[in-house]
Amino acid sequence: MCLAGLIACATVGYAFDSKLLEKQNLEARLEARSRGHRTIERVAPENVLAVAAIERELSVPWSPLLAELESASADLSAKVSLLQVQPDPGKRVVRITAEARTLPDALAYLERLQKCSALRYPMLESHELRKDDPQHPIRFKIAAQWRT
Repeated sequence: MCLAGLIACATVGYAFDSKLLEKQNLEARLEARSRGHRTIERVAPENVLAVAAIERELSVPWSPLLAELESASADLSAKVSLLQVQPDPGKRVVRITAEARTLPDALAYLERLQKCSALRYPMLESHELRKDDPQHPIRFKIAAQWRT
Protein backbone atom coordinates (compact mmCIF):
# COMPACT_ATOMS: atom_id res chain seq x y z
CA MET A 1 0.00 0.00 0.00
CA CYS A 2 2.78 2.37 0.89
CA LEU A 3 4.51 1.68 -2.37
CA ALA A 4 1.30 2.35 -4.35
CA GLY A 5 0.82 5.65 -2.44
CA LEU A 6 4.40 6.68 -3.19
CA ILE A 7 4.00 5.91 -6.89
CA ALA A 8 0.72 7.88 -6.97
CA CYS A 9 2.40 10.86 -5.24
CA ALA A 10 5.31 10.76 -7.69
CA THR A 11 2.92 10.61 -10.68
CA VAL A 12 0.86 13.56 -9.38
CA GLY A 13 4.06 15.51 -8.60
CA TYR A 14 5.41 14.90 -12.11
CA ALA A 15 2.09 15.96 -13.70
CA PHE A 16 1.98 19.07 -11.51
CA ASP A 17 5.56 19.97 -12.45
CA SER A 18 4.87 19.61 -16.19
CA LYS A 19 1.69 21.73 -15.94
CA LEU A 20 3.60 24.38 -13.97
CA LEU A 21 6.28 24.50 -16.68
CA GLU A 22 3.59 24.79 -19.38
CA LYS A 23 1.96 27.65 -17.47
CA GLN A 24 5.27 29.52 -17.22
CA ASN A 25 5.87 29.13 -20.96
CA LEU A 26 2.39 30.48 -21.76
CA GLU A 27 2.90 33.46 -19.42
CA ALA A 28 6.25 34.24 -21.06
CA ARG A 29 4.66 34.17 -24.53
CA LEU A 30 1.80 36.39 -23.35
CA GLU A 31 4.23 38.89 -21.84
CA ALA A 32 6.28 38.96 -25.04
CA ARG A 33 3.17 39.75 -27.08
CA SER A 34 2.05 42.47 -24.70
CA ARG A 35 5.45 44.17 -25.11
CA GLY A 36 4.79 44.64 -28.80
CA HIS A 37 6.28 41.51 -30.29
CA ARG A 38 3.96 40.57 -33.09
CA THR A 39 3.73 37.32 -34.90
CA ILE A 40 3.50 37.48 -38.65
CA GLU A 41 0.17 36.18 -39.80
CA ARG A 42 -0.74 35.23 -43.33
CA VAL A 43 -3.27 37.48 -45.05
CA ALA A 44 -5.75 36.05 -47.51
CA PRO A 45 -5.01 37.24 -51.08
CA GLU A 46 -8.37 38.98 -51.39
CA ASN A 47 -7.58 41.08 -48.28
CA VAL A 48 -4.09 42.24 -49.27
CA LEU A 49 -5.31 45.49 -50.84
CA ALA A 50 -7.53 46.28 -47.86
CA VAL A 51 -4.66 45.65 -45.44
CA ALA A 52 -2.37 47.90 -47.50
CA ALA A 53 -4.97 50.69 -47.46
CA ILE A 54 -5.37 50.41 -43.71
CA GLU A 55 -1.60 50.53 -43.22
CA ARG A 56 -1.42 53.71 -45.32
CA GLU A 57 -4.21 55.28 -43.26
CA LEU A 58 -2.46 54.38 -40.01
CA SER A 59 0.85 55.77 -41.24
CA VAL A 60 -0.39 59.38 -41.04
CA PRO A 61 1.65 61.04 -38.26
CA TRP A 62 -1.37 62.64 -36.61
CA SER A 63 0.23 63.69 -33.32
CA PRO A 64 3.05 65.87 -34.70
CA LEU A 65 0.93 67.08 -37.59
CA LEU A 66 -1.98 68.25 -35.43
CA ALA A 67 0.39 69.70 -32.84
CA GLU A 68 2.02 71.87 -35.51
CA LEU A 69 -1.34 72.96 -36.95
CA GLU A 70 -2.60 73.80 -33.47
CA SER A 71 0.55 75.78 -32.73
CA ALA A 72 0.26 77.73 -35.99
CA SER A 73 -3.42 78.40 -35.31
CA ALA A 74 -2.68 79.54 -31.76
CA ASP A 75 -0.28 82.20 -33.06
CA LEU A 76 -3.02 83.66 -35.25
CA SER A 77 -6.09 82.37 -33.40
CA ALA A 78 -8.07 85.60 -33.62
CA LYS A 79 -7.39 85.94 -37.33
CA VAL A 80 -7.43 82.40 -38.79
CA SER A 81 -9.97 79.61 -38.36
CA LEU A 82 -8.99 76.08 -39.34
CA LEU A 83 -11.92 74.40 -41.12
CA GLN A 84 -10.65 71.09 -42.49
CA VAL A 85 -7.57 68.85 -42.45
CA GLN A 86 -7.65 66.17 -45.13
CA PRO A 87 -4.70 63.75 -45.47
CA ASP A 88 -3.86 61.75 -48.58
CA PRO A 89 -1.74 58.88 -47.19
CA GLY A 90 -0.88 57.52 -50.62
CA LYS A 91 0.82 60.76 -51.65
CA ARG A 92 1.80 61.79 -48.10
CA VAL A 93 0.04 65.12 -48.65
CA VAL A 94 -2.24 67.00 -46.30
CA ARG A 95 -4.75 69.60 -47.52
CA ILE A 96 -5.75 72.31 -45.09
CA THR A 97 -8.80 74.53 -45.52
CA ALA A 98 -9.03 77.67 -43.39
CA GLU A 99 -10.59 81.11 -43.27
CA ALA A 100 -8.92 84.41 -42.44
CA ARG A 101 -10.22 87.92 -42.06
CA THR A 102 -7.80 89.32 -44.62
CA LEU A 103 -5.42 88.01 -47.26
CA PRO A 104 -2.33 89.17 -45.29
CA ASP A 105 -3.58 87.06 -42.34
CA ALA A 106 -3.88 84.03 -44.63
CA LEU A 107 -0.37 84.61 -45.97
CA ALA A 108 0.97 85.00 -42.42
CA TYR A 109 -0.57 81.61 -41.57
CA LEU A 110 1.07 80.10 -44.65
CA GLU A 111 4.43 81.56 -43.61
CA ARG A 112 3.97 80.10 -40.13
CA LEU A 113 3.27 76.66 -41.63
CA GLN A 114 6.39 76.96 -43.80
CA LYS A 115 8.43 77.10 -40.58
CA CYS A 116 6.84 73.90 -39.20
CA SER A 117 9.09 70.88 -38.75
CA ALA A 118 6.28 68.41 -39.50
CA LEU A 119 5.42 69.85 -42.93
CA ARG A 120 7.37 70.19 -46.15
CA TYR A 121 6.60 72.62 -48.96
CA PRO A 122 3.33 74.21 -47.73
CA MET A 123 1.82 76.07 -50.69
CA LEU A 124 -1.30 78.09 -51.24
CA GLU A 125 -3.54 76.15 -53.62
CA SER A 126 -6.47 78.55 -53.83
CA HIS A 127 -8.22 81.42 -52.11
CA GLU A 128 -11.57 83.16 -52.51
CA LEU A 129 -13.44 86.05 -50.96
CA ARG A 130 -16.65 84.76 -49.33
CA LYS A 131 -19.29 87.21 -50.50
CA ASP A 132 -22.15 85.21 -48.94
CA ASP A 133 -20.76 85.91 -45.45
CA PRO A 134 -21.37 89.45 -44.09
CA GLN A 135 -17.76 89.71 -42.80
CA HIS A 136 -16.35 88.65 -46.21
CA PRO A 137 -13.61 86.31 -44.94
CA ILE A 138 -10.97 84.81 -47.22
CA ARG A 139 -11.27 81.03 -47.56
CA PHE A 140 -8.00 79.46 -48.60
CA LYS A 141 -6.56 76.00 -49.17
CA ILE A 142 -2.99 74.92 -48.44
CA ALA A 143 -1.34 71.68 -49.52
CA ALA A 144 1.82 70.30 -47.92
CA GLN A 145 3.74 67.07 -47.60
CA TRP A 146 4.31 65.69 -44.14
CA ARG A 147 7.65 64.54 -42.83
CA THR A 148 8.12 61.15 -41.24
